[in-house]
Order: sequence, then C-alpha cells, then structure tokens
Amino acid sequence: NKVCWCVISEAEELKCLDLASNATARNIRGTLECVRGANTQDCISKIKNGTADAASMSADDIYAAGLCHGLELAAGESYNAIDGTSYYVVALARRSSAGLSLLEMHERSSCHPGIRTTVGWTVPIGYLVNTSQISVDEQCNFPRAVGDFFGYSCVPGVKDPQHDPRGNNPKNLCEACIGDENDRHICVNNHRERHYGEAGALRCVAENLGDVAFVKHTTVFDNMDGKNQESWALDMEVEDLKLLCPDGSEAGPEEFAHCHLAAVPTNAVVVRPDDRCRVWKFLERLENAFGNATASFHMYSSLAYGEPDLMFSDSTHHLQRVISSYTSWLGPSYTTVLKAFECEGERTTPKRFKEDMLLSGTFFFFFPEGQ
Repeated sequence: NKVCWCVISEAEELKCLDLASNATARNIRGTLECVRGANTQDCISKIKNGTADAASMSADDIYAAGLCHGLELAAGESYNAIDGTSYYVVALARRSSAGLSLLEMHERSSCHPGIRTTVGWTVPIGYLVNTSQISVDEQCNFPRAVGDFFGYSCVPGVKDPQHDPRGNNPKNLCEACIGDENDRHICVNNHRERHYGEAGALRCVAENLGDVAFVKHTTVFDNMDGKNQESWALDMEVEDLKLLCPDGSEAGPEEFAHCHLAAVPTNAVVVRPDDRCRVWKFLERLENAFGNATASFHMYSSLAYGEPDLMFSDSTHHLQRVISSYTSWLGPSYTTVLKAFECEGERTTPKRFKEDMLLSGTFFFFFPEGQ
C-alpha cells in the first residue's frame, strides 16, 4: 500500500514529508513516500518507469502524460463543494488602467505565471492566435511571435535552457520580471523569481510592471483579504482590479463565469493505468483525515511552506474520483484551444519528434487521438 508521490521543489517535498508523518501518526492504512523529480516532465517519466506512482499535474502536462506515455488519472481537484472540476482562465488588470482591451493588446505589457503553463501560456497565447492578433512563422516559433506582439512581459522560464536551448528567445519576455530580493534569478522558472506563478503574475500587475496578468479566476480571491501577507497584496483590494473580456468589454473579478478566455479542467493526479484504484483509495483515506480546513494538518493548504499550490492547488475543496479517460477529463473546449498551436505539416512528423517537442515546451501541438 505504498504510494510514491513525485515532488519538484524543496518546499513541496517538505509538505509531502509532513503529510506522510501525519498520516503515519494517525495510523492511516498505506504509506506515503516522497520522490524528488527535476521538473514535471521528469515526474511523468518516473511515474511511467515505476520509480514514482503519482503527482498532481495541470492540463498541459496531463495531455503530454497521456499522449506520449499512456498514463491516466486517478483523481481530479474540485474547487467547490459540488463539482468544480474546471476553472476559468482570466485576463486581470488594474481598474485604473484606461484604454485596455483584449482585442488591442499589441505593444502592451503582460504577466504570465510561467512558460508552457496552461494558464500563463497555452490559453492566452492560443486565444491571441485564434483571434488573429498573433501570427506564428513557419518554424512555429511561438516565443518569438509573442515577443514581437507584446511590448514587454514576464514569462518565467522562457530563457531557461530547457525552453530556449539556443538562447534565441526574445529578451523582452523577461523585462517585467524582477528576480529575488538581491536582483538575482531574474526570469527563472521557480519562486526565486517573485513574479513566478499566479500570485507572482498578479503581483506583476499590482506593481505596475504589467498591464494584464493571465491567471485562474481564483487567484484574486486566494491573495486578497489578508490571505497573502506580503505587502503588495495587503495594499490591494478586489475592487482595485478588473477582468478584460474576449469581446473587448470589462467586468468585475467576481464576474469570471461570463468574462474569461477559456474553461480549463482542473489539475488531476496522474498515475499508471493499473494504479488508478489503489492511488484513489489511498487519497480518499488521506482526505478523510486531512481534507478539512479545520484539521491539525490541512493537505490543501501551502501557507506554512512559503510557496503556493504544493502537491495540490490551494483552491482545492476536495478530490473527485476520475473513472473516464484523460481525454474525457480534458474535454473538447480545452483541446480546441490547443489547435492554435498546430503547425502546418506536423501531422506527418515522426512520433519521437512529436514527443520531444511536446515535452520541451518549445512547441505545443495538438494531435487527434491515435496519431
């Protein structure tokens, strides 16, 4: 009954170890072990080869894990008490910003949680391509197209060797990044870059370094009203912000249901197909003990570890068992967004090359099931 959970940061490993020790202290059947991966792609490989059993991943990584490695899902995050198995990607701006419109973003500044993330890259860039605001060259160089479109941005990780092996990605995609307190680690794909992640993208807008932040609809409410004790968050209220809608209009942050770029399936726990039932039953036992916010240890809170969304999204209300395939979980609305990343002629590209490009984040293609 051992479940090995793949973690990708020191903070996430610490939370995993705390959850494991709390589970042991409560005599919960089964053992949680924590396995360190270099990144999400490494965790996918570890789950595939059996050195790890599970990890919670975003929609983009679920797609890669299923398409390239035959992995499936055991459980999905729900963000409300009923069935919140999707979230909205929104474009967030300061209410005081005048003349902003999602239909006229050329030369504006943007804040993204990170390169090759569902919220910060796939959905907003897919929207801009699908609305013909961004045109991609025949080499399918999306970072170059995005750099040519925005005046400047913060896209953490865009200059990392994994995503920019030749060092050619535009420098202006890092100009709104600030690094750590000592001005180091600027634009890196982790929390040492203070504009990394959804809270970081919101901070980027709060500090007037970006006109628009692409985040989950829950990001504002997760960081306001004292939930985030950093000074930039304490100085801002929900009323100071607005949403930019796809039709060019504006709305309040609470109006996300009709003012959003896309509805995206929530994060879900990736496993080998044969382990779906075993991992689900173990997670169910953990949730019964630690899923309540009043529990001595809360498995859906990362406040004690200095980084958000560790192991699970902090917005998680409960886990929902996934019985259908990963493609059903992702749904047609999300996979339609991916079509913006198709490149002419790639349907005949060898499978190994498809996999390398998909996991590298250099390009992101959509292939019909079975190809």
